[in-house]
Amino acid sequence: MIYEFKDIKANLKIDADVVVVGSGAGGAVCAHRLRKLGKSVVLIEEGSYWKPEQFSTDMWVAMKMLYRDNGMRAMTGRMVIPTMQARCVGGTTVINSAICFRLPDEILDEWVEQEKLKGLSPGVLKPIFDEIEQFLNIKPESEEVLGMNNKLMDKACKALGWRGERIYRNSKGCKGCGVCMSGCVEGAKMSMDRSYVPAFVEIGGELYTDCRVEKILVENGKTIGVCGVFIDPQGLKESEKTLEVRAKAIVLSCGTMGTPVLLQKNNLANSSGLVGRNLCNHTATGMTGLFEDTVCAWDGVNQGYCCDEFRKEGFMIEVFWAPPDVIGIRVPGFGVKHKNLMAKLKHIAGFGAMIRAKSTGRVIAPKKGWSPTIIYNMSKQDAKLMQKAMKATADLLFAAGAKKVMPGIYKVPSELHDASETQLIADADLGPTDFNPIGNHPMGTCRMSELKGKGVVNSYGETHDVKNLFIADASIFPNSPGVNPQVTIMALAHFIADVISQKI
Repeated sequence: MIYEFKDIKANLKIDADVVVVGSGAGGAVCAHRLRKLGKSVVLIEEGSYWKPEQFSTDMWVAMKMLYRDNGMRAMTGRMVIPTMQARCVGGTTVINSAICFRLPDEILDEWVEQEKLKGLSPGVLKPIFDEIEQFLNIKPESEEVLGMNNKLMDKACKALGWRGERIYRNSKGCKGCGVCMSGCVEGAKMSMDRSYVPAFVEIGGELYTDCRVEKILVENGKTIGVCGVFIDPQGLKESEKTLEVRAKAIVLSCGTMGTPVLLQKNNLANSSGLVGRNLCNHTATGMTGLFEDTVCAWDGVNQGYCCDEFRKEGFMIEVFWAPPDVIGIRVPGFGVKHKNLMAKLKHIAGFGAMIRAKSTGRVIAPKKGWSPTIIYNMSKQDAKLMQKAMKATADLLFAAGAKKVMPGIYKVPSELHDASETQLIADADLGPTDFNPIGNHPMGTCRMSELKGKGVVNSYGETHDVKNLFIADASIFPNSPGVNPQVTIMALAHFIADVISQKI
């Protein structure tokens, strides 16, 4: 059953084997797996349950409807770095580009060795990845919906002899609308709201939307339940209606920002002092190129091709596109110059690079409210890696046939007119504040480690300090994996669900 705000007439007290908080990549998969294993499961989501026909292709409307802090959330430090998360059933899977990579074996091996993890190995995760990929129809996106923007990167990779491929995506019947960031209006993206959540409900799971969990109940060092308050979706004001769920185990899947805030507000699981620390991400930035022929980059999937030639060096390059009101940020100039370039938008392509950043930051719960302070500074080491990634991105754009490349980097000319000029990026004296990045894929704020002083949870997602309190989201990653993380989140959530099922 699905219970929305309008269905709640009084305070509720219910019992279950497990309560899962958050319905994104981690929570949805964990809840579904536990229910499939015969456990009674309550899934609680702070946001609303939107249908595809309710989504808007107007990006500003979509941000207000689906995004936390109306899409204005940012990491602050020496510079402001936007970071976007969703607030709805399905979590950020609703607004991402459906990109699906398995966790590279060498990254998992690194985690296992450094954190002394138990029970995890490439062999253990392989059948889980197989199952998830089959369930979500994950496969390389079809040529028919790639569009010219993606085909240009394919052309460039072949011209340079660099390794590239169509991106594996969780979609079924994609029409190449290119508006993934505002929710799939066709219902073709197999985000959690279109896949694991309805499957969970179909087999007897209970979903409560518009409910923010604020209290974790603990007795004798062991969790016994949660308490939450229902939020009126009209105005997002707290109501007087409450929900209390008593359960044998609790799974927090509130995301890398939300999970540490909830723990900090409850003064739990922080003997290591690491709750909210170790914030890492795939710092990313984009670059545009102007072509003689029409590109119409909005025609086709917004991210359907990648160059992974440099993945083991610490960065990947992916096609990117966004609505004009967002992509305009990546087009240089002001006033008439900017207007004239935007008038040529159908001739512009966009490529972007993301790095496996080593920098770390911190998430701090507010005294009032639930929107955290997020502190993050890019290191000089990461800036050098970004510089190398941007040089390669410019090389790709010229190899694709661009007549002009617009790097969007301080201390570098706003326009490059020849492939030889990409060396200007490599030669520039660049630091962290010379880029205009976004903080993609936040991770690590409740990191996993068998070494109690180095982690918040153990190898099985259970907090070191509180029994039967589990975490299943990207906050448990020891560090950034270097590839888009949603499928890794799902696989670890599946793994953790199996552990919980055996324990309770």
